[in-house]
Formats: sequence, C-alpha cells, structure tokens
Amino acid sequence: MRKLIFKYFLITSIILFIAKFNAFTQIFDKEVYAQRRQQFMEKMDNGVAIFISPEVSNRNNDIDYKYRQNSDFYYLTGFTEPESAFVLSPGSEYEFVFFVKENNPMTKMWTGDICGVEGAMEKYGADTAISFDQFSTLMPYVLRDKDVIYYNMSNDKFNDEISEIINYRWGNTPKKIINTSELVHNMRIIKSAYEIAQMQKAIDATCEAHIEVLNLAEPGMYEYEVKALIEYIFAKNNCPREGFPSIVASGPNATILHYKNQNRKMEDGDLLLMDIGAEFGYYSADITRTIPVNGKFTKEQKKLYEIVLSAQEMGIDMLKKGVGIEKIMNRMTEFAGEELLKLGLITDKNSAWQSRLWYFPHTCHWLGLDVHDVNGNVEKNEDGVILQEGMVTTIEPGLYINPENIDNLKQILEAYRMQVTEEEINEFIAKVEPVVKKYAQIGIRIEDDILITEDGNKNLSDKAPRTVKEIEEMMK
Repeated sequence: MRKLIFKYFLITSIILFIAKFNAFTQIFDKEVYAQRRQQFMEKMDNGVAIFISPEVSNRNNDIDYKYRQNSDFYYLTGFTEPESAFVLSPGSEYEFVFFVKENNPMTKMWTGDICGVEGAMEKYGADTAISFDQFSTLMPYVLRDKDVIYYNMSNDKFNDEISEIINYRWGNTPKKIINTSELVHNMRIIKSAYEIAQMQKAIDATCEAHIEVLNLAEPGMYEYEVKALIEYIFAKNNCPREGFPSIVASGPNATILHYKNQNRKMEDGDLLLMDIGAEFGYYSADITRTIPVNGKFTKEQKKLYEIVLSAQEMGIDMLKKGVGIEKIMNRMTEFAGEELLKLGLITDKNSAWQSRLWYFPHTCHWLGLDVHDVNGNVEKNEDGVILQEGMVTTIEPGLYINPENIDNLKQILEAYRMQVTEEEINEFIAKVEPVVKKYAQIGIRIEDDILITEDGNKNLSDKAPRTVKEIEEMMK
C-alpha cells in the first residue's frame, strides 16, 4: 500500500512541480561580489590576478557533463558559465576585466541565451568585457612587465600556459608568483549573512528530503527509489543539483563510508543511512540520518544509535568560538572508545587501531561552496583551527560494524601503517569476535551542519528528526 502511495505521490508532485516552477532561481546580488573583489584586491601586492573557468568535460561524443563553475571563480563573480576568465588589476583604469563567451545566433539555437559581453558588464559589474576567444592572445600583454602575478595553480593546463608566457624572453620575469587560493580561501572560511542565507535554503531542502523518506520508506523498496525521492525534493526546492553524490545505503551497505551503488532492495530489520546534501546558489548542505526501514530500531541498533547520538551532542556542545576543532574531534573519539570498550567491541579504549576499526575519527569538516570546504590560513594552536564566529562545520560521528574488518585486520593495519604483533591481533580477535557477530552489519552516522555564533552555535539542520523517539514517531 505504501509503495502505491509513494508512486502516486511522485507522479502528482512532479505535475505540480512543473506547473509551479519554470526555472531554477538563486539569490544574486552583484554588490556582494563587487565587495569580495575589492577585499581581494586590497590583499594583493600590486600586480595582476588571473582566474579562468574549468573546461567543459565531455561525456560521450557531443554530450557534455553538467557544468559547475570553479568555487573561487564563482565566489568573486557569481558567474556560472564556462569558457570565461577575468583579470583583477588594482589601481588600473580597468580593475575588473571579464572574458566571456559571446552571444550569437548559433549559441542561442543550441543552448539558449548566455550572458555575453554586454551582460558581463551590466549584470556582473565588469569594467570592460572581451570575447573569451581573445583571452590567450591578450595574456602576454596583460602579464608583461608585472612584478607580481596571482593565479590558481591547481589548473594544470592554465599553469602551463602561464609558465610559457612568463618564461618568454620579452619583458621582465615576475619577482613573485602567488596562488590565488592563498587569499580567496582565507575569505571563504568565514561566512557572511548572505552566504548563510543561501546555505540555509540548501539545508532546509535537505531536511525536507529526510522527512519525506521517513514518511515513505518501507521494506521492499530499492535504495535507488529513495535516492530518486531525495533528488525530487531537492529540485522542488529550487536546488537544481546535489552538493555531492547522495549516499543511500541500507543494511550492510551502511557500513561502507562512501557507498555508491544504490541498487539494493531494503529488507525488514535494515537500517537506512542517508548522507545527502542539496546545493542552492552553489552552497552545499551535508546532513546524515540513519533510520530503521520498518520504523522501529532493534535493541542492538538502538544501543549503537544512542552512542553515536551522545557523541554528536557532546561535540555540538563543545563547538564554540575560541575552541580548537581537533580538541572536539579527539574528545568524541575518546568517548567512542569508552563506549566500544563497554560493549566489548574493543579491548583497549586507548588503542587507536582498535577504535578505528569501528569508528572514523575525522568527524568534522568545513561546509560552504564545497561540501568539504576550504580551510584557509586561519589561527591554529595544538588543538587545531580555532573556531571563529561565522564558520560552518559539519559534525558526523558514526559506528560501522563490518565483520569483514576482523577477517581483513592484518591488511587494514598495514594500510594504516600500524605495527601490531601477531599475538596481539589473535588475542583481540578471540575476545571481540562474538560481540562483533551480535552487532554485525550495523552502520550508523548522524551528521548536522553547525554555525559558530558569538555566544555558542546554531544547528542549521535541526529540522530533520534526530532522536530515536522522533524518528520512530514520524515513521508510525
């Protein structure tokens, strides 16, 4: 019955969606990007900075993969089209020169209207704009006699082009070459109110997707059906793509950290782990929930779930301005070790390799334009990066009881480059193997998106049910 409701819901909702939305929308304020460019140029040591978009990647023959602009490029312009570049020259007549693809009848015929040279100036605030076809020809003149050159060195092809130009015999060789990411990433790690508003839209859409799955999931459905529902909810909320490929993992697949296939039929008694994130205005969400497919946790599932939830709540309480993020992750790892010892899944709470079999210690990462957002050269101490107001981080503890880890223990230890004696390995296996069988194939991760505030933090994703009681109530 629920599967029929699910199919009816999808068909009806898609019809309503098409009627309601003609195009995806995003927040755009060109003054925001102008201020960012100004801030960037104030950090420059004269010279010029050059940014170029990534190339379009061809999928097969005349079909291309869906394009996404480089995050640094987008951060300074808000521009999303390929075949584009821009130059920043503080103090010059044209501080912001944009190179874009020209609008022409053939382009309109195949792909529709694009920004074009006039749009680059009118909408995006360029001081002047030039056809992208001229970019390579003009670059030697732009760089000639410049003492300092900034560009993104991660683009290998562009890196080679710049090297060829600056090593050419005419003009002066630049005294300094600086990677643009050194400046941009320091700006990106602290989120403005404008950015947080866009992130909240992506997060709200992701929370709604989790809630829809809670209402409709049941044994007999396939993982790919759940994935389709999630992506529909994203689209319904004007989020045209995911921030990253969705992880929809049931049963034993939930013990695989980055499971990709999504082709398993969910069974009664399974847990379903969903690590998902919509993208709105290029900003990503990243929220994970783990639910019982039949609506009720087993005793063993509930026990492990409460441990993961307690670890997460402990970490969230510690996420405050002035605290080192490594200190928080270390405390969560310590807590997980204590609980694993109580269960009998490890024999030594201080053993890094034992806990690592079932618990992944890197439980926080920055969130923003990239789902694993940039770090920046910010203040650090022995406890890692010092949290500041405006930072957004995920917090995602998990337990993954995969019995194959026991069978493959020697290879795992070699991969971690940990020296453990044969005697210690055999003694460990003998003690924990019966307990591993009890909790086998249970994978649980809980992840939320946390904004650091002046007086603590704010859980931006708290709309998605998180406790055992909330989840079971909603799935009744």
